[in-house]
Amino acid sequence: MKAKTLAFDFDGVIAEYDGNFKGEGHAGKPLIEVVKAISILKEQGYKILIHSTRSSEVLKKYCEEYKIPADYYNNNPEDKTGNPGKPLASLYIDDRALLYKGQKAEELVKEILDFKVYYKK
Repeated sequence: MKAKTLAFDFDGVIAEYDGNFKGEGHAGKPLIEVVKAISILKEQGYKILIHSTRSSEVLKKYCEEYKIPADYYNNNPEDKTGNPGKPLASLYIDDRALLYKGQKAEELVKEILDFKVYYKK
């Protein structure tokens, strides 16, 4: 059985982030609980993909420096769809995501308009 891939966003999920991008090479400290979760999932056989608007080289260097176990950066080489825009994964973990769960249009619009990332609440 092929291992499932979990796609983690970088800023605000793996690394501390306040919403102000300070440059490609500057990133916040690792969020310890997320790093622990990634380690647990990796031990359970999951593939870990880190994705960001940052370059793969920057992500890899950061993960190596902080000993964050990751398999892929910004793309999934097992993806055969040919779509380089969104990495193929079983689940996406992101600080700026809203779960669509079949809600009516009005409820969805309200959730979108009311959405705040956790560090702005």
